Amino acid sequence: MSPHDAARALTVEGLTVDVPGRRVVHGLDLTVPAGRILALVGPSGSGKTLTARAIAGLQPHGGSVLLDGRPVRRGRDVGYAFQDASASLNPTVTIGRHLAETVRAHRRGDPSAALTRFGLDPALADAYPFELSGGQAQRAALAIATVHEPAVLIADEVTTALDPITQETVLDLVKADARDRTVLLITHDLTVASRWADDIAVLHAGRIVEHGPTARVLTDPRDDLTRALLQAADDTRAPERPAHITGGALTVRNLRRELRARRRRTLALDGIDLDIAPGEAVAIVGRSGSGKSTLLGALAALDRPDGGTVHRDGRDVWAMPGRARRAVRRRTGLIFQNPAASFDPRHTVRQVIAEAGPYTPDLLRYVGLDPAMADRRPAGLSGGESQRVAIARALAQDPDVLLADEPTSGLDVLTQRRVLDLLTGLRRDRGLTIVMVTHDLRAARRAADRVVVLDQGRAVDDLPTGDLDEARHPATRRLLAAVTPHRTPP
Repeated sequence: MSPHDAARALTVEGLTVDVPGRRVVHGLDLTVPAGRILALVGPSGSGKTLTARAIAGLQPHGGSVLLDGRPVRRGRDVGYAFQDASASLNPTVTIGRHLAETVRAHRRGDPSAALTRFGLDPALADAYPFELSGGQAQRAALAIATVHEPAVLIADEVTTALDPITQETVLDLVKADARDRTVLLITHDLTVASRWADDIAVLHAGRIVEHGPTARVLTDPRDDLTRALLQAADDTRAPERPAHITGGALTVRNLRRELRARRRRTLALDGIDLDIAPGEAVAIVGRSGSGKSTLLGALAALDRPDGGTVHRDGRDVWAMPGRARRAVRRRTGLIFQNPAASFDPRHTVRQVIAEAGPYTPDLLRYVGLDPAMADRRPAGLSGGESQRVAIARALAQDPDVLLADEPTSGLDVLTQRRVLDLLTGLRRDRGLTIVMVTHDLRAARRAADRVVVLDQGRAVDDLPTGDLDEARHPATRRLLAAVTPHRTPP
């Protein structure tokens, strides 16, 4: 980066953002010193992403956004890395072409250097986004956002869907890159902020309610919301045992699954053995690509394994005739990782739930939603509301087993806690057996009796949640180390 383009102070003055019918960001003032990382933290719906998009010139706004006193130039001064790299990259275009288009638009940049800066082999320029792992795709998105050497990088929830170890890799690279530019890190995760941000600003209802150095905000919070976020992040109370059991035992023996893509084969599951008792809650954790979601697909009787057995109440699911297997599926509630993507955007909440079973207002009341929301469409739901609708849809089919794939991914800690408490309540009230795939060990501690750790398709640890800190396997120890918050300046 040339001296002319070196990191400069970003100043936001009186920023306002309106959406139809209301104002969501109210006169926000913010300064990010040159070469520093500011984490903008807050609950879902607080205005974090709209603020970031306004700063980048992607959202109409009032007020001013300045770099060393002059207006920010849209695109040239600010690079934007979006929350879901897989969704923000064109799947029909190679990474190299994405980079080349940015270089051509701004008439500067070195694609190979940008990939190398974020720990990627320049040969990956020939790959398509769908051929990359989650961590590789996110690093490629960061390379694309910074290839033209902007003075400011906005990283919008860039680690939401990543396991803790991959999060650490990505954010270490972002921090190293911050030596050459100013970084605004949008995150709902205070652990992420504690480890990588120099300063934290807490946003609530479109206003900054707390702003200061990371160490001060974490150890001496001044605002009630900051205290609530910190308390929720540290709260890992053990789950309640169900009062009664309705069934749903699962037994897995020597499960194998090979995934085939183009000329590459990957052994996603390599001899998994697993016993889940009726009414038990088990968390399946591990790095991206460890086989978690593939295992969930086999348990749901949706993805046929290449070897081994899945027994449900003593019967081998994959040896059943088709009608019997479909009956097992009807007794299995599924909660998908991105609930909004699993909803038909044309349908109302009432219709979304009715896809699985009879809609009743009590379903929405049970998951903490007003039945008046039944006529709203998915686009009008917050992240937490979408997740609760997904749970209501799963309950509509009256399951005895609930399978949840990353049910708290992308949610702030307060909303995470409400969703996890809802899952615990389901066990207490209905005696459900719950299997939850998650990369978040804090979620596992709060909602599960046991934690099963997968690594390269194998179950390497299976232990009670309360014994997690005593785990000895290197894969588990790495996951634990990656989620330990820092209470001192990064």
